[in-house]
Amino acid sequence: MKKTCAIFDLDGTLIRQSSEKIFLKHLLNRGEIPISNLLSWTSHFLKVKSYTVAKSNKIHLRGLEQRNLIKLAHECFDNSLRASIVPRISTLIRTHRNEGRAVILMSGSLSFLVELFHNHFQTDFMVADELEVTDGRFTGNRVGLRPYAQNKAALAKELATTHGFDLDASYAYGNHHSDVYKLELFGNPVAVNPDRELRRIATERNWEIEL
Repeated sequence: MKKTCAIFDLDGTLIRQSSEKIFLKHLLNRGEIPISNLLSWTSHFLKVKSYTVAKSNKIHLRGLEQRNLIKLAHECFDNSLRASIVPRISTLIRTHRNEGRAVILMSGSLSFLVELFHNHFQTDFMVADELEVTDGRFTGNRVGLRPYAQNKAALAKELATTHGFDLDASYAYGNHHSDVYKLELFGNPVAVNPDRELRRIATERNWEIEL
C-alpha cells in the first residue's frame, strides 16, 4: 500500500492571516521588543524596499530570551491564533488523518509558532523557520533552509524520500504564488484562498481551488 501525506501551509491557508504579524502585535502591545531592534529592522526594510525580503530578517527578536518568548507565544495562541484557524481546513486535516495520510505542516513562520499548531492538530511532522539560540537568547539569525518558494519543494522532496511518501497520490495545500513549486510536485494540489497569481495558475492547470 502506498504511503501518502497531506502538506498544509499555515499563514493564509490554515489561518487567513500571518501568524508572525499577530505575534508581533502581541509582543508590541506588551512592550517586549526593544526600540533599538525595531529601528534596526526598519532600517533594513528601507534598504531592501521589500516586505517579503525584510520579513525574513528576524533582527527584531535579537537578544530576547527564548523561554520567555515561547511563553508569550503560548499566550498569543490562546488569545488570538487559535481563533484564527479556518474551520474548513481544520476539517480537512482530520479527514486526511482519518483516511490514513500523514499530515504535515510546512511554513516559513517561526518554528515555535508553527509548533503550537502542530501540537494542537497533532500533526505527524512540521517544517518551519528555525532561529539560532545562544545562551538561551535568540540571535536574530536563521538556522537551516528557510521554507519558502523553491525551498518548500526541496523540503517536500526530502520528506518524501525519508518517509517513502508517494507524492503523486498525496495532497498539498497553499495560498501564495510562491507555493507553486511545492504544489506542482503533488498529484492533488489545492490552492486555498489563493492570491491573484496562484488563482491564475490553478485555473490554467485545472487545480482544485478551496475558498
